[in-house]
Amino acid sequence: MVHRSQRIGPSPVTRTIATVLTLTVALLAATLAVPAPAAAAPPLPDDTGVDATSRYRALEPCRLADTRNGTGFVAVDDRTSRVDLQRCEIPSTATAIVATTTIVNATRGGWLVAYPSGTARPDAATLNWSAGMTRGNSATIAAGDDFAIELFRSDGAGNGHVVIDVVGAFVPAETSARGRFVAADDGTRLLDTRDASAAPTRPTTHRVGLPESVPAGVDALAVTFTLVDTTAPTYLTAYAAGGERPLASVLNADGAGQFRSAATIVPVSDDGFDVFVSAGSHVVIDMTGWFTGPSADVSADGLFVAIAPQRLRDTRSEPQALYDGGSTEILPPADLIGDGSTGPAALAFSMTMVGADDRGYVTAYAARTERPAIASGYSLRNQVTAQFALTPVSEFGLAFFTEQGTDVTVDLLGWFTGPPATATETEPAPNPQRPLRVLAVGDSTMAGVRWYRALGALTGASWTFAGESCRRLVRWSCNGREDRTPPTALRTIETMPDVFDVLVMMTGYNDRANTFEADLERIMAAARAQGIRRVVWLSYSREFRSDKGGPGASQVYEFHNVLLRAAAERHDDLVVAEWATVARNRPEWVHYDGIHFTDDGAYGNADFMSRAVAHATGQPCPLPYTVGGELTEVCADPGTVPSPDVRSLYGFVDTVTQCWEVGPSRTVECVQDPYTY
Repeated sequence: MVHRSQRIGPSPVTRTIATVLTLTVALLAATLAVPAPAAAAPPLPDDTGVDATSRYRALEPCRLADTRNGTGFVAVDDRTSRVDLQRCEIPSTATAIVATTTIVNATRGGWLVAYPSGTARPDAATLNWSAGMTRGNSATIAAGDDFAIELFRSDGAGNGHVVIDVVGAFVPAETSARGRFVAADDGTRLLDTRDASAAPTRPTTHRVGLPESVPAGVDALAVTFTLVDTTAPTYLTAYAAGGERPLASVLNADGAGQFRSAATIVPVSDDGFDVFVSAGSHVVIDMTGWFTGPSADVSADGLFVAIAPQRLRDTRSEPQALYDGGSTEILPPADLIGDGSTGPAALAFSMTMVGADDRGYVTAYAARTERPAIASGYSLRNQVTAQFALTPVSEFGLAFFTEQGTDVTVDLLGWFTGPPATATETEPAPNPQRPLRVLAVGDSTMAGVRWYRALGALTGASWTFAGESCRRLVRWSCNGREDRTPPTALRTIETMPDVFDVLVMMTGYNDRANTFEADLERIMAAARAQGIRRVVWLSYSREFRSDKGGPGASQVYEFHNVLLRAAAERHDDLVVAEWATVARNRPEWVHYDGIHFTDDGAYGNADFMSRAVAHATGQPCPLPYTVGGELTEVCADPGTVPSPDVRSLYGFVDTVTQCWEVGPSRTVECVQDPYTY
């Protein structure tokens, strides 16, 4: 059983943290198979690809490389491969290509990034996947000086196969009539088969005509395809209307009941383009712009500047994610897009949705303009989903709206010249705040908060409390003083039906030293799989003065702490809250064993956990340290500052009575604290 504590006291957020966040640098966090960038985005080096303007040239979709038959890939090392671009009729002067990269039948999770050959590997991702998946994502990829690209795979070769299909290229141009990108004033939905009837059950080809907003004679459209409620594994191919269907794919789904989306550039004829779906599925197609044809005016607007991938934003390193129904803004720095004299009018980028609260969509659009009624990508609960996009920008940059809460990473691939869209709003779209959702999992130490009725001291968040006597991390729990055997911490985390932002751990006093490190790693993996963004783990009291746990138990807990602190150095999403320091400095908070709480300690521990969560997420403390005191912008680490007088702060009455929930029926029995007998 778990206990939910409603937030009391001051609001946990006293300032608007994520309503508008203007980018300066991007930060860390390797969770869920998204690569961890360096602590700060470095200045753009000189060798990151082409900085000259270029126009788009549509190509017949063509398979550039395929590890299944050994085509196209040349190993550089055990994780990096080189792909020569002298195939598929790619112009020899091309500065970048537009291609879809697909992982086929992956056996374990991972990610890859494509970038110019001969340059440093960027801290970015082109594609992400989990075990058993077939996934694809498109991208603009700048060519290296040797007219090649490189692919780095986080897991190396041998984990599924990789396929690259090219659909177009960018060639140098200072001005041009043809191949310039024009952003649509509003995103346009071209097709939604859900408006017609049931999903097809066999291979189907859809003819998609050009909308009235697109002038005659264009070369290609920038579109997003979505497969909705697939009935079987399927793939989607798009090509100019009336042409021969190529051996290439834009989008893949590896099972029934899936939502999958991908954006790309599709060549068109006067009749539009054809979309082939290999198995039953509804299809939704949205357009964000087009590329001009030979009859257009000559201009320097709409030309493309390719760069190597550069991370613009990673909300996992920020105090708040994008909440359901919320938006945030990104303004790329001048060293990536110039001084603004020639643009950008639009950006090419890859966004990755990480650990979404539920299935939903994300829309990218010009900041402080009206949000279009289209989707830029679809997120899935607790999954990592990468999505390519070509999106107009305003002078305030990009805005991202999410139907369901999610973290996002955004990697810039290039930009288009021309004037930005005109902002129609003076303020950024809101990101409605909600309390953090915190799951606290503990053993008989943490359970003291419940026994002494101190749950009201859990503040600043929406708390789900699961403190149980005799709980262990992974190994089967023992039978506790409340006469039942609780599920392990691992099982508790894995079976929680709700979504949480933060996990607080105070379990491990019943666990062995020789398994602690492995158990900790399993807890971290389970937390990430559940979409938890931060784990706050309380260090273990070392002032152990009884024989509980056998001789040397204090050394065991000291060893636990050594391993715990080392793990925090490896995991950016793990924060150690130094409860051991507090317990040493406040001996009246713990009993003679140095571990279990007194009534003061129960309130003190709840207060400590509340402040530790606020500190780890960059928020103000939920309560001041003294009655009537002031709150700082970010809560101080509670393990490094004097603890508050919890009696005056919470006004509780001195008691030596504990109330237990006994047996499977959880009958409440209040007894004298056994440590005071």
